[in-house]
Amino acid sequence: MKQLLSVLLVGACACALHSGAVQADEVKVAVAANFKGTIERIGKEFTAKTGHSVVISSAATGVLYTQISHGAPFDLFLSADVSTPQKLEAEGKGSERFTYAIGQLGLWKKGGPAPDEATLRGWKGNLAIANPRTAPYGAAAMATLEQLKIDPKQYRLLTGANIGQTWQFVDTGNAELGFVAWANLVEAGKTGEAWAVPNQLYPAIEQQGLVLKKGEAVDALVAWLKGPGQSTIKDAGYALPQ
Repeated sequence: MKQLLSVLLVGACACALHSGAVQADEVKVAVAANFKGTIERIGKEFTAKTGHSVVISSAATGVLYTQISHGAPFDLFLSADVSTPQKLEAEGKGSERFTYAIGQLGLWKKGGPAPDEATLRGWKGNLAIANPRTAPYGAAAMATLEQLKIDPKQYRLLTGANIGQTWQFVDTGNAELGFVAWANLVEAGKTGEAWAVPNQLYPAIEQQGLVLKKGEAVDALVAWLKGPGQSTIKDAGYALPQ
């Protein structure tokens, strides 16, 4: 009888270990607003393949930095720049930084025809731009104006809290022209109404990730972003890291 009980206990432990090894987990991701649609698509692919679910919180990079600094329970941070993950890593908030995409800036005029540099130079109306203090795409837009020697005071600037809100300003007609993420244009099928701002006009929008909390599911998602997810990222309108 004791021998039978011992066999049952060993079997039960083995089953429990096996069950734990395949148990699906949840990854809480803080993602820059420009990458929200792309990580949603990647998340679906990742979940279908691994069983791990992805919970997404989206905002401007600077806003997410503040949340993480104050202890928000995220597992992975997908920033729209390099400096913010670097800062968090230096503060001991995470590790394993990696570049997952190179963002591209677009100038959008809803309904076309597509604007160009001449449009930007001659424009006197509303211009939507993400907050350059918290949103890397906003900083890139301001760098573009500076590089072209255009005084932003010639516009009525509408400043979005993040690149998603900036998109909404143009989409709703509150601004007739706006700097947006090229990926958002690709997602909406609006590239024919936009100018792909030459990348030499602004510093590279290198988008880095930072692991905030180690775990099997987090490691799996990072591996997916570096591997199978790269084709989805490219299709979404980003350049890929070298």
